Amino acid sequence: MSLGALAVIALWVALIISALSRPWVGATGYAFFVVLCPQWNWRWALPDLDYQKFLAVSTLLGFLMSGLRPQQLTKAGRYACFGLVGYLLLCYISSPQSINPGKTASYLDISWKIVLMVLLLIFTLRTTRQLTWFIAAMVVAQGWNAFNVNELYYQSGVNVRYFSWNFLDNNTYSISTVPIMAMSFAVMVAARKRWMVIVAGVAFLLQMHQLMILESRGTMIGALFLCALGFYFMPRTQQSLGLAAAGVVAGGILAGPSVVEEFTSSFESSDQLDSSAESRFELWRAGGRITADYPLLGVGPWAGEVYVPRYYHGRLDRDRKALHNLFFEVATGAGLPAAAMYLAFFFLPWMEHYRIWRRERNGFPEWFTVANLATLAGIPGYWVASMFSSGALIEPPYLLVGGAISSMAIYRYAGLPVEVVQPTESTVTPSLEFRRRFEMNVNT
Repeated sequence: MSLGALAVIALWVALIISALSRPWVGATGYAFFVVLCPQWNWRWALPDLDYQKFLAVSTLLGFLMSGLRPQQLTKAGRYACFGLVGYLLLCYISSPQSINPGKTASYLDISWKIVLMVLLLIFTLRTTRQLTWFIAAMVVAQGWNAFNVNELYYQSGVNVRYFSWNFLDNNTYSISTVPIMAMSFAVMVAARKRWMVIVAGVAFLLQMHQLMILESRGTMIGALFLCALGFYFMPRTQQSLGLAAAGVVAGGILAGPSVVEEFTSSFESSDQLDSSAESRFELWRAGGRITADYPLLGVGPWAGEVYVPRYYHGRLDRDRKALHNLFFEVATGAGLPAAAMYLAFFFLPWMEHYRIWRRERNGFPEWFTVANLATLAGIPGYWVASMFSSGALIEPPYLLVGGAISSMAIYRYAGLPVEVVQPTESTVTPSLEFRRRFEMNVNT
């Protein structure tokens, strides 16, 4: 067994034990293992175990033994959680009439676990230190994956575009990296400690280049949108502006002719689009027609692909075809009400972060600047990327939203006395808004 595999096993055991008394450690460890996927990275050395399942069970036991004491959420955070649970319930209500029961059962089996673990993450992240550890774990895990993809490409000459990673194809894996890219970017431009800036910057550079290697056009567009939003929302400091400029230069150097050609092909005129891009647009139109005919409960989760050949205008030599679009994947599967609840989970936290950014951005502590920037850039970037391939069953986007909801709760209540909310380990100096809330609470 390699040294890396031994380290993974030791970390896994330590996280399982710690989760029983500190469930936030288990939730963070679970997220770390989900993104890192050690079963793939050390597949030749590690025992064939479901490492995430053991972490999930220990986290749930720890949460139960702690008295089911959840995080005190903001109104938008609560509504977002209700939206996620409502979406899952509507998926179950839609499932009996599914036209593809086998795929629907698989979809539900994965979905309820995602919902359970993201809720546990939201309920257990209560302090700035815990949130910081969570973001750091995500950046390190995805940075390691990005390093391995780059290493495989340069040393082995493997065409990674046609090579699965973490048991995902190139498009789905690429989409899964976008939410974590937002965290890396946020730490890179907002952290004050030089070593944190360096680690996050290297991770972001590797993540950016792995997208070029994988040549997923939709994800490239989503990543560019993420960077544009990141530049707009980031604090205007000498450090952030310098690093953003360096990122633009590095991206231009790393993007070779093949990457530029692949990316620009997405914007050709309709008569010059390649078959893959043209097919995507017709699939979206088919998804819209299916949704219009089955608006209430859809045709069953993950079953819309069976109806695509009936609604696809053109030649399609197969009896089913994936929709390659997150919104239509959800809407055709469980109906428009489920899609609305699903959207609420992602964009209610985004809107709350945006409102607080407009009012108080000059008074943010460092930790919230990172969380706020990752949210504002990462959620829209992920959704743009997911317009070209569905990411409904990958966990990083849900983890990003979980961190966004927890960070707003910590930010809102950090200035209140400990007898009003849960104890906090934060030592960050409160902003003017924090102090105003604290004084109002004391006066009342």
